[in-house]
Amino acid sequence: MGTSIIRHNRWRRARQGLLALALLAVGANPAWADFRAGWTAYQNGDFATALREWRPLAEAGDAKAQYNLGIMYDEGRGVGESAKDAVAWWEKAAAQGMAEAAQSLGLHYLGKTADPADYVKARQWLERAAKAGLPRAAYSLGKMHQYGLGGPKDPEQAFLLIRTAAEKGTDQAQYNLGKLFRDGVGTPADPAAAARWFLAAAEQGNPRAQSHIGVRLVKGEGVGRDEVQGLMWLILAERQGDSLAKQNRMALAARLSPAQVAEAERRAAAFKPRQAP
Repeated sequence: MGTSIIRHNRWRRARQGLLALALLAVGANPAWADFRAGWTAYQNGDFATALREWRPLAEAGDAKAQYNLGIMYDEGRGVGESAKDAVAWWEKAAAQGMAEAAQSLGLHYLGKTADPADYVKARQWLERAAKAGLPRAAYSLGKMHQYGLGGPKDPEQAFLLIRTAAEKGTDQAQYNLGKLFRDGVGTPADPAAAARWFLAAAEQGNPRAQSHIGVRLVKGEGVGRDEVQGLMWLILAERQGDSLAKQNRMALAARLSPAQVAEAERRAAAFKPRQAP
């Protein structure tokens, strides 16, 4: 399975969102103006100014600035891309208890190589972040338990961790929780629960979940049969590049009436992804 269970670039995008969390946690202190100036510059794409504002704060021990510098080095924004420097800054922030930094370290080692030693480090950092309540860390740690990366396989623990992340709104965790319920991994098989979680992820725009709930609606597996609604989800999944959804959409559309197909297309055009809480 290797590093394919979590795509590193996906988590790079996720960390850009976490940069805002660092800002919200600053509060009122003498460094607020400097930190805010760095944030404004970063948002405007002026990474040189962001670096100039945040580096002195980071060197003075500000965990939020250290964490943000790590992101800048990881993504090569305003500085040369350097995983070594990113890790160094995240380690400083994590040493001060910043869970987001621990999560970034865990995801870095998870996506780095297939070296078993890196997986061990990834699991250790992700455990810290998951205990602090970060859902993406819980999801990633759950996948590691599921496949035995960095430690023994533990399907039950994998289920609990992925469920935690799913309940907090992480669409990828919701999709994978649906698969665990479908296959009875770490929990008894439950087609109805599988359908509910596929639907939750589909409503957030997850293409694989859209494909899965579409098929289940067509077959009536764990959910009431509704071919028009099923076709809607297959259309949406296909538009995001899901090849299996395309095959299923074509087969289904060929046997539905033109009015039913038109209704499914109307619903797909009106669909707007639900935002995670």
